[in-house]
Amino acid sequence: NLLLILEDKMINKTRNYLIGSIIVLLIISLSLSLTKLTFLESLKIVFGSIFALFLPGFVIVHLFFKKADLIEKITLSFALSIAIVPLTIFYLNIVGIKINIINSILTIIGIILIVFIIRKLIKLKHLKK
Repeated sequence: NLLLILEDKMINKTRNYLIGSIIVLLIISLSLSLTKLTFLESLKIVFGSIFALFLPGFVIVHLFFKKADLIEKITLSFALSIAIVPLTIFYLNIVGIKINIINSILTIIGIILIVFIIRKLIKLKHLKK
């Protein structure tokens, strides 16, 4: 019962961080739209940057470095994303897959899905023990 209460508090805390992050990103997009960019272009830049430069690394960091501080997680997330995404796209290009926006988005989604699958397999392995 105590575990469920702690898990619920953690979910609420994560939800609050997520909502706050989205609000901050929207404010950044709105401020960028005050320049020559349109609001849609600024949304693409801000959310695309987070999607390509942060999210894949964050998912990997969340899988392997659970005890790291928030600053360490953020730093490692950017570093891993900057390393893994271009290398994956580079090697896919060598295999023969052309580099374009659709393939890049699908590659990033694939990286995230592979990490989620690994995470689920690890959880199933721990449940069986």
